[in-house]
Amino acid sequence: MTESSISRRSLFKMGGLAAAGIAAGATLGACSPAGGSDDKGAATDATTAQATTGTPAAGNAATSSWRTPPAEVTDFVNEYDYEVVCVGHGYAGMCACRELAESGKKVALIEVQAEDTYTATGNESAALNSKLLDRFDIPHVDPVEYYQNWMAMTQNYPNGELVMKFCQNMGEANDWYYSVLSEDELATMTSHGWPSTEHRLTAVGPFKFYPGTATFEAEGVKQTQILTHNREAAKALGADFYFETEAQYLVMDNGAVAGLVASTPEGNVKFNCKAVVVATGGFCNNNEMLADLIPDMIGNFVEGEEVAPEGGNGISFGRGIQMAYWAGARLEQISIPTMNGKHLDPPTNRTNVPQAVWLDSNGKRFCNEFFPAVEHRGVPTIYRERQDIHCVFDSDILTYLEYCVPQHGTFNPTESALEGVAKSMEVARAKFEGTYDESKAEEFRAQVNVTACADTLEGLAEQIGLTGEAAKNFVASVERYNEFCKTGVDTEFGRYKETLFPVVNPPFYAATGTSNMGKIMCTVGGIITDGEQNALDANFRPIPGLYVSGNDCGRRFGNEYFTPTPGVSLGMAITLGRECGRSVKAFLEA
Repeated sequence: MTESSISRRSLFKMGGLAAAGIAAGATLGACSPAGGSDDKGAATDATTAQATTGTPAAGNAATSSWRTPPAEVTDFVNEYDYEVVCVGHGYAGMCACRELAESGKKVALIEVQAEDTYTATGNESAALNSKLLDRFDIPHVDPVEYYQNWMAMTQNYPNGELVMKFCQNMGEANDWYYSVLSEDELATMTSHGWPSTEHRLTAVGPFKFYPGTATFEAEGVKQTQILTHNREAAKALGADFYFETEAQYLVMDNGAVAGLVASTPEGNVKFNCKAVVVATGGFCNNNEMLADLIPDMIGNFVEGEEVAPEGGNGISFGRGIQMAYWAGARLEQISIPTMNGKHLDPPTNRTNVPQAVWLDSNGKRFCNEFFPAVEHRGVPTIYRERQDIHCVFDSDILTYLEYCVPQHGTFNPTESALEGVAKSMEVARAKFEGTYDESKAEEFRAQVNVTACADTLEGLAEQIGLTGEAAKNFVASVERYNEFCKTGVDTEFGRYKETLFPVVNPPFYAATGTSNMGKIMCTVGGIITDGEQNALDANFRPIPGLYVSGNDCGRRFGNEYFTPTPGVSLGMAITLGRECGRSVKAFLEA
């Protein structure tokens, strides 16, 4: 059994609802979770909906057992009273909790992880216009321009109120979030993609990209410690924290939040409260929910492909979305966006070579290789046979690699990164010439793994195994692409003029690989809310006391995650988490 197929309930060793032996599909009491829709799912165990081994076929509401709410619990080992409970110790939940504590509210935060082994996911946050990044002299950006670009890139799908709050407040929110750090800790911060380079692109076609990221990854303080510092700041203001506590369902009273039921290693507990902030981090480890809510991911798998969560701490089973849905909240009806789930990795992974020309095993181009958003670049490969893809370029590639945009997963043309590519090219050349000595090979790390080299295009086709018609197509495709580079107009796939880099100066190189689908970092949506992050019901009316933030909150991205600035996921969670705390405060004081 894989780690991702283990239910969180197993960590409690039959504690909580599992120990209670609740029957599936039992009749719900007056204060138990309300049904989320008219869809009738199959009976399910009342504890955490498990991720399954392997990958199910894309499903629908009628066959998804997770949609069936659990039965009411009446036996508790403890009962607590608070004004508000935040569910999840991620960025959004923590920021909402700290903001509420600073506002003088009686707030608790519950987290399924144990305190001594608590770990966070991620290392960088978009922090445009922050004083934090002024130390790097990163230019400030007009929030309205940033908003307009965001909405254009997402076809106006997101909730404009939420996106504008993010654009207007991310600088202030990041300054607040990182204010818990000492000067020595802040000194370890870097910024992704800054300082800029001579050839850095700030736009590709009509789409703009902006540097402005607070990065904590190489050495020094990490986000786990930063979140811990924020927790201590909230505790000093009176907030309470409950670890090894897994939310189970919301207690509703006449359509309004009245509390929360959770399980612990000792048994079931109940929190009485007027508001709940749901921020449990999505459902990338729940295959049943993925099949139900992201059919354009699982529905496009071919034989041998399955879900393979890449990141996180293995606890994103979707309980937050489940709870909100059971309480009557409306789900996003588009396929919920993911981070890296709805595309195939190009041959050299997400750092790929968009400056090259990409050819399939028939020697033909098949897409705009330099589509602006790196997260969307590999989408065309979903709908193609899984076969080798060849990124083809010439000896000027080290210069062309400097033409990139500041976004997540983009090749960063630092001196060391370019040196790694150069060494990879040298190895490919030595192998072609027959002078490569494996015993004397120098170890190095290259973000672009060059696999073949030749002095002619015909020779390169032979090196990568193309023969006959495919080899002829290969040469013709590159020559046709080179004509587009001369005219500045790509009549095949519309690649923008500023990203057309010819393949004319020998020797020629290729980076070859076979793409596959199923890797996923996280899901980034689920529950429809208003601009206050108040969950909406079937009639798009706010559910009193139910708030959803972070990766459980829908309508923040488009069909898929994207990064006009590296770190927008954490930056948005920090910003809208704090804004959610402000919204809950206003609700409690109304």
